[in-house]
Amino acid sequence: MKKRCFLLSVFCFAMALFCMAGHVTAAAAAGRDNYGSQRAVNETQNWPIAAQYQNKGEIWPPVAGRYERINSGGLCNAYINVAVLPNHWPVINLHGCEYDGPSDKHGLEALDTRPGIWLGGTIQPAQMGLSSRFVIGAKTIGIYRGNDIVEALPSRQVFMLSGDIKSLKNKIILNYSGKKAEGFPDIRGEYVLSRDSVPMIDEYAAFALVESLFRSETKTDFFDSALQIVPEPITGTEAANYANLIGDFGFAIKVFKNGNLIRTFIVPRDLRAVYRFESDGNGVMIYNIDGSKG
Repeated sequence: MKKRCFLLSVFCFAMALFCMAGHVTAAAAAGRDNYGSQRAVNETQNWPIAAQYQNKGEIWPPVAGRYERINSGGLCNAYINVAVLPNHWPVINLHGCEYDGPSDKHGLEALDTRPGIWLGGTIQPAQMGLSSRFVIGAKTIGIYRGNDIVEALPSRQVFMLSGDIKSLKNKIILNYSGKKAEGFPDIRGEYVLSRDSVPMIDEYAAFALVESLFRSETKTDFFDSALQIVPEPITGTEAANYANLIGDFGFAIKVFKNGNLIRTFIVPRDLRAVYRFESDGNGVMIYNIDGSKG
C-alpha cells in the first residue's frame, strides 16, 4: 500500500512538472511572437483578465458610444469614441483641444481653430488597473471633421499621452501622471456617455485595430522607423476597388518603405474585419469578428 501511494505521488509530481513546463514554454513562445506591441491583446483567454475590475465598481467592457468632455462653459472640447468588438480589447479614438470658453458661436469657432489632437488606441488591462494605450496620433486644427492634419506624431510622443483609464457607469475618466506633454492639448478628464450616441469610428481607430493584431498576421512591425504608416478614409473610386469588402466607404492603412507602397490593410467602417493586401495585389482576411480568417 505504501509503495502504491509513493508511486502515485511520484506520478502526480511528474505531471505537475510537465504542466508547469508546458505553461513556461507556451509563455516564452508567445513572448517571442508578440514582442512589444504584439502582446496577445486579441486572445480570447485574456478577455476575462479585465473582468476583475468589475469588483472595483468599473464597467467591463465599457459601453460602446461617444463619451464627451464638457468644459466649464458647457461646451464639448474633447470626445472619445469606444467600439466594443468580440474577443478583442475595446478600440478607441480621441479627438480634442483645449478651450474653456462658453458654448456659443465664438466658442464653436474657437473649437474649429484651436490646436487639437487625434489619437487612436485600445483599452487594455495594466498592472494596477485599466489603461488607454494610444498607438497613433496627429496634431490637428480644431476637433471637427474636415480640418487638415497638421503633423503626424512620432510613436514616442503618442505613448507619452497614454494613461490610466476608469470605465464607470456612463462615463470614462482618463488620467496620466505628471504634466501634460508640451505642445499638446490636455486630454485628461471626465468623459460622459452621450445619450443615444453611436461611436464614430475613424481611420485612427482602424489603425489601432490593425496594430493590435498578431505580427504573424499583419507581417508588419508598425514601430519600425523605416516604415511610413498612412491611415486614411477611402471613398469613391478607391473604395469601389474593395466594394465587396467595405461597400462605399471604409479605411485604408497604407504601409510605405522608402516611398514605395509595400502593403495595404482594408478595414470596413464598423471594424468587423481586416484584410491585408500585398503590393502584388494578393489579399487575405486576417481578422473577423466571427473568428474566421483566410
